[in-house]
Amino acid sequence: MGRSTMKPRTRTLSTSAVAKLIGASVASVAHWVDEGLLKAGRTPGGHRRILVEDLTRFLHQQGLPIPAQLAPSAPKVLVVDDDEAVTRWVAEEIKAAHPDYEVKQAQDGFSAGDLVGSWKPDVVILDLRMPDLDGFEVCRRIKAKEETAKTAVIAMTAYFSPETETRILECGARVCLAKQLDLEVLLREVEMVLQARG
Repeated sequence: MGRSTMKPRTRTLSTSAVAKLIGASVASVAHWVDEGLLKAGRTPGGHRRILVEDLTRFLHQQGLPIPAQLAPSAPKVLVVDDDEAVTRWVAEEIKAAHPDYEVKQAQDGFSAGDLVGSWKPDVVILDLRMPDLDGFEVCRRIKAKEETAKTAVIAMTAYFSPETETRILECGARVCLAKQLDLEVLLREVEMVLQARG
């Protein structure tokens, strides 16, 4: 039987959800809670609710496998530039520094928008000058949607100026970097975003 890749939608689980997730009986889960082995809170109606973090800790302490659904997902980084050589270089450097990161590339604003919506990257490294849909508009669209508003945007441009920087920051970008890119600065910005998100 294949493992589900669906992740819990909330940070808390009921005893029955925990039981189903780890292949135990509801009575066993309730017993672990009552014995103080598994930390749980209670709703106003008296139902037990278990934090995902507490369940993961309990399973680790007991030497039990952590279900794939509870494993933290790898950080996701999307690199967007109409120059394929740039996206490839940046993606390769990020993967070399952080092999655990998932990194994807897009060569235009429309593809970037589709990937942001479907893949939900944590960070978008975004060139500002692209044909058709430029980086300013891509950033505005990312920040305008509730489901992607928290995506961090790191802008980059070969035409850096104080005006350009002000404009993209007003669109919601975290920072604007000048090309030629200082790779150490770029990696530090990506790392700071991901560290802040735990």
